[in-house]
Amino acid sequence: MTYALGVDLGTTYSAAAIAEGERADILQLGTRAATIPSVVFLREDATLLTGDAAERRAASEPARAAREFKRRLGDPTPLILGGTPFGAEALMAELLRAIVAHATEERGEPPAMVAVTHPASYGPYKLDLMRQAARQAGLPAVVFLAEPVAAASHYALQERLATGSVIAVYDFGGGTFDAAVLRKTADGFEILGQPEGMERLGGIDFDEAVFAHVLESVGRDVLTGDGSPAARSALTRLREECRGAKESLSEDTEATIPVLLPGNQSEVRLTRAQLEDAIRPRIRETVAALERSVRSAGLEMAQVDRILLIGGCSRIPLVGQTVRELTGRPVTRDSHPKHGIALGAALFALGEVAAAEAPAVASTPVTPIVEVKEPVVSVPAPPVSGATAAPVEPPVREPSPQPRPGSGAPRHPARAGLPRWAWAVGGLLVIVAGAAIAALLLSGGGASAEARITDAKLSGTTYTVFFETEGVTISSTGDRLVFYWNSLAPETGVAWAGGSPVTLNFQRPSGGTKVCVAILPASGAIKTSSGNCWTI
Repeated sequence: MTYALGVDLGTTYSAAAIAEGERADILQLGTRAATIPSVVFLREDATLLTGDAAERRAASEPARAAREFKRRLGDPTPLILGGTPFGAEALMAELLRAIVAHATEERGEPPAMVAVTHPASYGPYKLDLMRQAARQAGLPAVVFLAEPVAAASHYALQERLATGSVIAVYDFGGGTFDAAVLRKTADGFEILGQPEGMERLGGIDFDEAVFAHVLESVGRDVLTGDGSPAARSALTRLREECRGAKESLSEDTEATIPVLLPGNQSEVRLTRAQLEDAIRPRIRETVAALERSVRSAGLEMAQVDRILLIGGCSRIPLVGQTVRELTGRPVTRDSHPKHGIALGAALFALGEVAAAEAPAVASTPVTPIVEVKEPVVSVPAPPVSGATAAPVEPPVREPSPQPRPGSGAPRHPARAGLPRWAWAVGGLLVIVAGAAIAALLLSGGGASAEARITDAKLSGTTYTVFFETEGVTISSTGDRLVFYWNSLAPETGVAWAGGSPVTLNFQRPSGGTKVCVAILPASGAIKTSSGNCWTI
């Protein structure tokens, strides 16, 4: 049975979920837990281990292991494993390949689509590195999704959210913090304003605070040891004990950390109050980042209906308490704080499969009506060069946060509550313009005629735009549509006389933030008021 896979590549742990039919379930990746450590280990025979196997080997040979490499994405300095350099994207590719291989082995076939999530604060450079990682992993079909959108989509399946509701997503994971503001639409969510991120703050930093407490209690010299393999292994176990103590303090008020090092057999007591004193300033920083994200959306905190806490650190009692006190807004947690992102991504990927299989989405080669090198009508900005029509060739796509508009039901039941995404389209083409208003009205492009962009998607360098028309018949001998960038005049756009969708290869112009559509009557000028623009 066709299934889709959602993957949350985390800084410290990675999770995955499988969606089929109308539901999603967590995929058991590890031998003892659903998640696996985001660790890659290079063996002496040059093969790579990931997850639990890599974690076990890393305890005795730490120089051959890479951890927390997600934090290094975009850093030109490679990570050295056993003397071999690796970029962070290469290590992410290996982890992604292992997760997809695990799902394929369990299900007996590869997933029809993989949705890989990323922090909403990632810019074009890091997103391109994510695409490189997906290509290196050999994924047959992949789409990228912002983590807050995936989390909100999963949460919306559990709790009813009215259309127009504003929700702030507070994502505090093992290695990073992200905040984003989203509005519920008829078909999903749209991101408002500018997401905020703190790439060097997460649960592992709190682990270090616990480790520092142990260090202060037993002495640095004892922890340093003699540098032997046994001492290094014991130190690795101690760090695991510190992490376990931190997690246990989410439920208990006191924890005991055993110190089992060569020459030192003792234990250290840690209370919840001591941990909270150490991490409280950093938690306040996350709330300040959340407030900046709200302000960037042009909103006051009072206009946020609720704050959704996700990520492992959201289970720390002080986190929810501080967020509630400083914002004054209702705070809620996802039922699966560690897996909500993967579950939401899996359902989104399943919706992409359904959309690709729908007849209306089947792409056909596009031949422009007219193609010239320069515009007939002078415009203040130069036309886009290199625009040619081409068929869509999936797989790698990346949605923008713009949902598909409309109040109807989603195209597939699994997409209920999930976002629809806007993509880019444009090109160079000159449209013959002129004629009288009377001729325009007689041509079918009158006041009642309307064209609307409803969706757009990207596959490599090919952009596909979906549209609807009303009160107008589009044909090569009659009225046509014009697709153009908002930063250029409509006369520099692309004419189209076929059905939806239209697909093109193009270069994005400077200042192009929206793609627009308008009706070009058979006899008359482009009627810009007859269409809409789609934010990219």
